[in-house]
Amino acid sequence: MQLTSIYCLDIGNTTTLLGLYQGGHFVKVKTFLTQKFIKTPENLLGISKDNNFPISYCSVVPKAEESLLEFVAKKKITAYNLNSKTKGSFPVNYPNPTEIGQDRIANSLAAYHIADLPCIVIDVGTATTFDIVSKDGGYEGGVITPGAQGFLDFLNQNTALLPRVSIDLPTPPSLIGRETKIAMVLGAKIGYPSMVKGILNCMESEIEETFHKKPTIIVTGGGNHNLKLDNALQYPHLTILGLAKAYELNGTDTLR
Repeated sequence: MQLTSIYCLDIGNTTTLLGLYQGGHFVKVKTFLTQKFIKTPENLLGISKDNNFPISYCSVVPKAEESLLEFVAKKKITAYNLNSKTKGSFPVNYPNPTEIGQDRIANSLAAYHIADLPCIVIDVGTATTFDIVSKDGGYEGGVITPGAQGFLDFLNQNTALLPRVSIDLPTPPSLIGRETKIAMVLGAKIGYPSMVKGILNCMESEIEETFHKKPTIIVTGGGNHNLKLDNALQYPHLTILGLAKAYELNGTDTLR
């Protein structure tokens, strides 16, 4: 099924990504805070009677999904939720598919159709996920870690005196932190990429041994802080691409 126009909505813990998919590619993409979307989805989606195209979405935030479904019911807009039960023929080699995050299914489904397999998809956000996709098994499983901001939040929430710090602070010129906030930022910005590379190195070795082929590496997500991986392919809109492809393949049979 080839669609002329479709909205693809990736509702994440911190931010939500909306893309307008037309003619096989995205013509418009915008990002907004998920908390704002929960309160006023109608203002952020920008959908009118002249462009009330179908919406293909995934969500890891139940309150945001509730707001979305109330909105589409009121506007009488078709909505398709990609999850483990609506994924169609996309294979999943996983003991309990209902545990898989909808965004991870979207990423893996997109990679299954566009990447040389096997593949590792690294999605950098509030959480960082590493998902393995193979030719025969499809979604195989993966690894979940905190995102870079999560390490700073942990220090703030689990100590008496360490302050709240944003990972978006500029990287200090010196590796010797001379104030608490700078020391914390250095820890996250130096330690987080090293952790990702360490996990990736271990996964690459096992995948190459299991599938007898070096895996393709794809990086996506909005939290890519100082993460430089050799030979990795950058697909910033991989999740919503997966939503578009899933709707094209399955949307008419699995509407909510």
